[in-house]
Amino acid sequence: MKGFRTAIDICAIMLGVFLIVHRRVISAALTGAPMPEAPEWHKKCCPCKNKKEV
Repeated sequence: MKGFRTAIDICAIMLGVFLIVHRRVISAALTGAPMPEAPEWHKKCCPCKNKKEV
């Protein structure tokens, strides 16, 4: 049972970090504002997302 509680605690911490890191994107999605520009390191990780849509 202790392992399950530890797993839940780790998931809660990870969720908190996710929400802090993506706070501007979440805010833009909820308010309908334009999405913020992704940082340069993120663009390098996802090259397929960098293509301009026509």
